[in-house]
Amino acid sequence: MKGKTHFQNAMTRIERLNNYPGCSQKELTVRVQLWVGTFYALFHALLLTLAFWIFAPVALKVLIGYGYFLAITLTAFLIINPRIRKNYKLVSATQETILLVGTFVTILHLGGIATSGGLIVVSLAMVLSSVPLQDSRISLFLFLIFTFIVIISGLYGLFISAPAPLAEKYNAVLFMINTLSMSGLGLFLILSFIAQQRKLEQLEAEKLKELNEAKNKLFTNITHEFRTPITVIQGMTDLIEKNPEEWLEEGTAKIKNNSHILLKLVNEMLDLARIEAGVMPLHYVQGNIISHIGYVTGLFVSLAQSHRIRLDFKTMEPPVRMDFDPDKLLLIVSNLLSNALKYTPEGGKIEVSTEIEEHQTWFLIQVADSGTGIEPEYLPHVFDRFFHDGQNSRFQQGTGLGLSLVREYIELMNGKVDVQSSKGQGTVFSVRLPVTHDAIPESEDANEKQEMADRIKIELPIKIGSKTEPDESPNEAKKLPVLLIVEDSRDVSNYLAAILKNEYRIEQAENGKIGIEKALDRIPDIILSDVMMPEIDGIELLEKLKNDIRTSHIPVVLLTAKADIASRIEGLERGADAYMAKPFEEKELHIVLKNLVEIRKKLHARYASPENFPLLPENGYQIEDAFMGKVKQVLEANLDDDEFGIAQLCHELCVSHTQLYRKFKSVSNQTISEYFKALRLYKSRELLSSTTMNVTEVAFAAGFKNLSYFSREFAHQFGKSPKEFRP
Repeated sequence: MKGKTHFQNAMTRIERLNNYPGCSQKELTVRVQLWVGTFYALFHALLLTLAFWIFAPVALKVLIGYGYFLAITLTAFLIINPRIRKNYKLVSATQETILLVGTFVTILHLGGIATSGGLIVVSLAMVLSSVPLQDSRISLFLFLIFTFIVIISGLYGLFISAPAPLAEKYNAVLFMINTLSMSGLGLFLILSFIAQQRKLEQLEAEKLKELNEAKNKLFTNITHEFRTPITVIQGMTDLIEKNPEEWLEEGTAKIKNNSHILLKLVNEMLDLARIEAGVMPLHYVQGNIISHIGYVTGLFVSLAQSHRIRLDFKTMEPPVRMDFDPDKLLLIVSNLLSNALKYTPEGGKIEVSTEIEEHQTWFLIQVADSGTGIEPEYLPHVFDRFFHDGQNSRFQQGTGLGLSLVREYIELMNGKVDVQSSKGQGTVFSVRLPVTHDAIPESEDANEKQEMADRIKIELPIKIGSKTEPDESPNEAKKLPVLLIVEDSRDVSNYLAAILKNEYRIEQAENGKIGIEKALDRIPDIILSDVMMPEIDGIELLEKLKNDIRTSHIPVVLLTAKADIASRIEGLERGADAYMAKPFEEKELHIVLKNLVEIRKKLHARYASPENFPLLPENGYQIEDAFMGKVKQVLEANLDDDEFGIAQLCHELCVSHTQLYRKFKSVSNQTISEYFKALRLYKSRELLSSTTMNVTEVAFAAGFKNLSYFSREFAHQFGKSPKEFRP
């Protein structure tokens, strides 16, 4: 084990020596193999040269000289090769060529192939060392040199008769050593090549797996982004058909807005496809770029003010006339401002600034916000497609293509973009565009400005006053169950409220965090939640509520655009009572919610009577059993205390009065006072049946201080007065 560890450490150091930034795994494997092969050859040469120098320095002086040549050449390449970044194949081919030429000269000095001590095998090993390079031209070139060496060396030994400087005994021994050693080197290279191929196949398989996962993620995100606006469009269409007078104006506005969102997504995907295909056109004009940026920024001012965010445009530069593509610049600035508005809280600030850099060669645009900032681990990925960091956003999460397109557009214009951010302190996006003056001057057209404003209108969700906010007064009078809708899309939330307001009292929350707060405060009868939301998603909301004794009983329906089987299974495994995909059928949603409310009646029956309190827990009721058991235990311990009330019980259970009331009412369909009274009556009946205490003593022991009230309530509960009940 220790030897294996040393070997692994050595290989790790060799990989680190031969690696460099940007080096692929395939190239690194080849470089390591060649370096190890070179080191092996150097070790072989040094060992033999040392042996020659010790045992036969005179007889083997030619080989000693050859050993010096190998030592110097191989050492040089061991040092040089790791420092080569480009053309390392050419350097390796040069190395083998030099070694082949030196070996050829030595073979001739030794009198030819037969008397060269097996150096021809060394030459063959040098040819085989080119196999890991996987370059047929290099291997063919080295093989041609080897062929030339074999032919010339063979003919040299036949036609030129000269005394061989190498004695026959040395020749045989060296032939054996070189043959075995070089065969070992060749075997190592071939096995390494096979291992390399297997490793590359494994890497390729992993790459294909990652690619498939990326594709699945891509399609899942695309599906999600399409399903949400389609849900609103279909829902509003149904509402308009059912009640055109009420919904025609607002419904058509929402349909138009969500169709714009769909069109924006399609256009973004088409733009990315055109950029990848290299067919995205650039339409440069020469004009005042600062004025153009200022106009685009101005279109966002009212939106920023509506959220109490200060938006400033600052520039210390005079008008800068340069080449730019107005459409691309519009999309760049609007996407950056849209992103800044998403993550800047109320009372925050966004600043757009410009300046000229580096001797008038670069034009800098900066969009800085005082928002939530970006986690350091997310910074390298902010320009990735469909990337979301899960932070809070007042708007929809978006497609995840905006910043990716920003980078693509900027690079298309030979510009640069970078981002700097500190968590909790804000983010700064910096765009640098090259300053050129080759395009046709821009015309100031009012129609073009209006078209620009219309295009920006598509970039951000439009907040429309909704008629879907329910009128709670009639619902309160009807005592309808409370439904909490947790949905980050305002349009979807309002649509759900519109179709459910006649059957439920509606509460709405725009993200999971607010949803949990409202659930704990209101203790609703049922929750309808999206899955993909900012702050806290639907799955985390589900886990928190199902594991909280105050809300564990509340049915939760997950409504999401992620309709794949894996997402459904995950939601159901985490405790969801139902899982529905967008777009959904309105009738199906009504039935699912109604059935879940009906199931709550079984819960009411389970805890309705203190006498029949469940002794053994059942799956699905553990948390409720624990809660009701704790309530019953505390109340029973204070039956004889007529001063004990709700305030003391809340203190014992560490919950607020409102939370206790709503939780208990939702679970048992009765108030704490009603349950406490029933518990005292059942206790008094037990005392009357099992003790010799008189009625007055039983009443006091059960917590009743008014005998007439006790007798009346006892008779109402059991159909007999306390005196009649006693045997």
